Amino acid sequence: MIRRVGSDLVRSGAGLAGLALLLAVTGFVVLVPWLWEPGANAIDFSVAKQLPSAAHPLGTDFFGRDLLARLAVGGRESLAISGAALAIVLVVGFVYGAAAAMLPRRLDAALMRLVDSLLAVPRFPVIVIVLVVFGQTTNALTVVIALALGGWMIPARLVRLELVSLRQRPFVLAARSLGVGPLRLVRLHLFPNAVGVLLVAAFLELPTLVLGEAFASALGLGITPPTATWGNIAYDGMDEGRVWQVFLPSVAIALFAIAANLLADGIQEALGAGVGGRGRLGMALERALRALFGRPRRLSASAP
Repeated sequence: MIRRVGSDLVRSGAGLAGLALLLAVTGFVVLVPWLWEPGANAIDFSVAKQLPSAAHPLGTDFFGRDLLARLAVGGRESLAISGAALAIVLVVGFVYGAAAAMLPRRLDAALMRLVDSLLAVPRFPVIVIVLVVFGQTTNALTVVIALALGGWMIPARLVRLELVSLRQRPFVLAARSLGVGPLRLVRLHLFPNAVGVLLVAAFLELPTLVLGEAFASALGLGITPPTATWGNIAYDGMDEGRVWQVFLPSVAIALFAIAANLLADGIQEALGAGVGGRGRLGMALERALRALFGRPRRLSASAP
């Protein structure tokens, strides 16, 4: 089963390329800090502002800190912050979208008009305003909240659209006829069928969150040095007029964004492959979620 699911994921080539690139970036930020010396915050003015060399493959910054180590540690910090923000985005987006889909039409319409209004507000200015308000108290949690505030609306809309289409499916109507309540209906029937939308939304949203963290740090509003992130590495490079130091985190962010988007395409194809628009990956995810949350009662009409 794992082999067949994997074949669906990488059949087009986009999923395979995205997965390989994502594993390469993740492996770099996880393994290099453990394997490479000196550390990311080791200061040595005798080697300050050096170009790439054998001792420092990516060069050094103004304080003589190794850029290879800082790029890896900074990537780990950026991805951790973005991952935490993504978790909040997906939870809030699913709850909001599910509530809108299950409520009466007038309330559904009101909730969606609120989402439309929030989507009309540019995201990055919201991040800047939140971080400026917090000012000197800015920390990782503050950045996570600022990123999440501007990102939950699109997953909410996608989930709502998916659940509205599922509400009229035979297996949902059969569950309702048997007296299954709204919460149990969402937990056992709608959530497993909407997980594909959440997965695709997650990999499409994650690069935006990484870019948002880098944008905030590049303006001096994100995580403060000496803690490294991709954003403040670029900020230090701009402050010192070093194009190379700006180029390195920019390439890392671009590679991560390409990997996430390719993987999102591969997941979408795997979820949509096969009879009835559901691939083996989609069916495997649904079975896993049903096993996790419990099996529903046998219905007269089964899920497609």
